[in-house]
Amino acid sequence: MRNEASFRPVLMSGLGVTFLSFLDACMKVISETYPLTQAVTLRYGGGALFAVAIYLFFGGGRPSLAAMRRNALRALIVVATAACFFTAIARLPLVEAITLTFLAPLLMALLGRLILKEQVGIPALVAILVGFVGVIVIARGQEMGETHGFDLVGLLAALGCAFFYALSMVLMRQQTAQDSTVTIVFLSNCFAFLFVLPTAVWNWQPVPPLHWLIAGAVGLFGTCGHLCLAWAYARGHAGRLGIMEYTSFIWAMLFGYFIFAEIPTSWTLAGAALIMAACLFATFSQGRGRTA
Repeated sequence: MRNEASFRPVLMSGLGVTFLSFLDACMKVISETYPLTQAVTLRYGGGALFAVAIYLFFGGGRPSLAAMRRNALRALIVVATAACFFTAIARLPLVEAITLTFLAPLLMALLGRLILKEQVGIPALVAILVGFVGVIVIARGQEMGETHGFDLVGLLAALGCAFFYALSMVLMRQQTAQDSTVTIVFLSNCFAFLFVLPTAVWNWQPVPPLHWLIAGAVGLFGTCGHLCLAWAYARGHAGRLGIMEYTSFIWAMLFGYFIFAEIPTSWTLAGAALIMAACLFATFSQGRGRTA
């Protein structure tokens, strides 16, 4: 696995997060309207459509059985990530759900150590504890009920999303040593769609034309974001790239305010500050440790 010293992987990771932030806003509309299984199916149906088109455009041949097995396993984790996240954004304000998933970069550092054997220092462990305090602050804000009541399901769903997302990113970095970026995006989207489709058939609701357009936009944003992240994680340290996840907080505040009329509470902002500070501390401490 490559570890470029340039900022190209970081910038590409930031672009991928931007695409996924637009996806998040679109999926909040879908998640609040349809059953969870249908929302996930719409997400990966659109994603599979664009992924197949891109795979064929680049002349992708028949994937090997080994590649299919690797990506089928990761697709299950991707579906779990989506199910948790769509549950969270349907039950919580967008910026609050996004903030809770900011634990993902810290979890990437731990999982990177367990799976990829990447080094994790004391600063990363301290950051994890501080990040956990940030989550407690946000949960406390829910209990205080500044804007809405305490939602344990939404809270746990957002935290579950952080774990599964971190695991999927670490596995994607591992897979880039064997599979091309286009192959990973193609197989992940197609397998995810095939896995979730049977669960949506039983409670499928009619979809108006506007929501089909939104689902199409979701597929485009998701595929572009996935391509950018796969390219970046093939070339950069998982812990270093994870910091770009925090740019989604800005997008979440903008979309939440202008589209959903959501104003982040002081508890959410305080918790976000703790989580982001923890990850910045871990990232830059890690960087100083490598250059020492």
